[in-house]
Amino acid sequence: MAGKLPDDIVTRLREAGLRATRPRLAVTEALRAMGGHHTADDVHAHLARHGTALPRTSVYNSLVTLADLGVVLRAEVGPGAAVYEVADSWHHHFVCRRCGEVGDVPCVAGAKPCLTPGDDVGQVDEAQVIFRGTCRRCLAAGDPADPAAPKDPADPNAA
Repeated sequence: MAGKLPDDIVTRLREAGLRATRPRLAVTEALRAMGGHHTADDVHAHLARHGTALPRTSVYNSLVTLADLGVVLRAEVGPGAAVYEVADSWHHHFVCRRCGEVGDVPCVAGAKPCLTPGDDVGQVDEAQVIFRGTCRRCLAAGDPADPAAPKDPADPNAA
């Protein structure tokens, strides 16, 4: 799929009346190479490590444009910076409260907006659902770092 990426992105950009600039293509390719969910600063650092010098502003602007176009997905997963990923399909996210990992959750409806408000608020084109809890890995590890985790009564330090 990585070999197909530039042509697909170029086509989508041109259909939207935008140019396929070097920063836009580099940002998209970086997200594809990195996989998963990353901040704009993560993308900027990845590009720098791999010899692509782009101003941080170009990375941010490219991510905003690509997200608005639907080439990448932007998720506001909590405090801090938004995360981005290549948008192969519309989906939602799960954020682990213990380790902070962000995972994909398939959209039951399969397409956005998938949820609509009860009141007439206007035209809704997107609804993001962020699930929060404890991921399977943290549950299996019994990570005691979570202040909401049950305390071991045998532990003399348990309050």
